[in-house]
Amino acid sequence: MRKTLTSLCLLCLLVLAACTHTNIDPVTPGPDPIYSAKLVGRDSIANGAYRGIAIGSSTTEAFSVLEQYRDQKLVSYLGAINTYFSNVTDLKDRLAEFDWLVLDESFDTESGIQIQLEAGQVKAITLNNRRQLTQWPESISSSQAIQVGDKLSLLYTKLESLSQQAAYAPKFERMVLLSRYSYALYDPKKAGAPWRFIYRNQAQSFDGVEIHLQDKKVQYIIVNRFEER
Repeated sequence: MRKTLTSLCLLCLLVLAACTHTNIDPVTPGPDPIYSAKLVGRDSIANGAYRGIAIGSSTTEAFSVLEQYRDQKLVSYLGAINTYFSNVTDLKDRLAEFDWLVLDESFDTESGIQIQLEAGQVKAITLNNRRQLTQWPESISSSQAIQVGDKLSLLYTKLESLSQQAAYAPKFERMVLLSRYSYALYDPKKAGAPWRFIYRNQAQSFDGVEIHLQDKKVQYIIVNRFEER
């Protein structure tokens, strides 16, 4: 009997030892599904038209068609001439060349700040959720906050100061300067840049379009056709 108990005890110890030294790997879930678009075709249009935008038409006429599409929400993205920055010092000599400054985190947030610029000063301040402000940030003194009416030199000084404060630094992770197409029509330096937009055909297909210009006229149009998957 004693031998039997001893044998059982040894067996239990061996089992426990085996369990102790067995490494159970953690379950690693698979990667999240990646949503992408597949390029299914590409057209270069040098004659005729694309959705009412005629080859040889003036930039004013083409812009009018694009504005109608945007109003009808047929164009899901109308790319303006824009420049992305992550360092405030890069804005210093560029503010006068653009119509909007957008401040936001790495990804778009409802509290992102849109600062409209006109005639060398701040014309309007709006959050991404469409709420109009008279100053940003709202909770600090007017001498420190960006205000409607601030001259560009004062705006830059305030941007530099706010970007160094921990409470507001996240809104300087991504800074975008934008110009309206209508402004680009009359700026020789910008008038030659292609206009880019996305036209959604169906729920899972869309066109990525580039309108190339020369001498303020539509020279040719590139259409990249995509399917989402």
